[in-house]
Amino acid sequence: MPPAQSRPAVKAAGVLILLITLVGTVIWWPAQGEHGTLEADSATGGVAARAIPIMAANGCSGCHTIKGVPGAKGQVGPRLDASFADRVFVGGVLANNPKNLIRWIRASREINPHTAMPSTGITEQQARDIAAYLYALK
Repeated sequence: MPPAQSRPAVKAAGVLILLITLVGTVIWWPAQGEHGTLEADSATGGVAARAIPIMAANGCSGCHTIKGVPGAKGQVGPRLDASFADRVFVGGVLANNPKNLIRWIRASREINPHTAMPSTGITEQQARDIAAYLYALK
């Protein structure tokens, strides 16, 4: 057993290690989300941070419930949440990859004339931004 005068030093060292661990966790945790966003931005050529106003302006929230988008509680289209990136298909007909998602967002009715989703006619960059946002949801 350590001498009585060194016990406070051992306790202080333990507290210091705990504080360093907590600070490291606080710094590390948000970086994980940023990493996912950077990957999604890179994969799509979009900027996820620009997507929410684009989705709001184009009525996406009228049909979809979209994580992180205020008022997006639609019940017509599928939920757009963390499960999106793991889905096999986009619109039930295209393999889920950035190129197909961007096409689907812009011109879904050209791909499937019977879909409930309208062709948005948004720019390719806007579709890339939305795709980046959807793939970054985790």
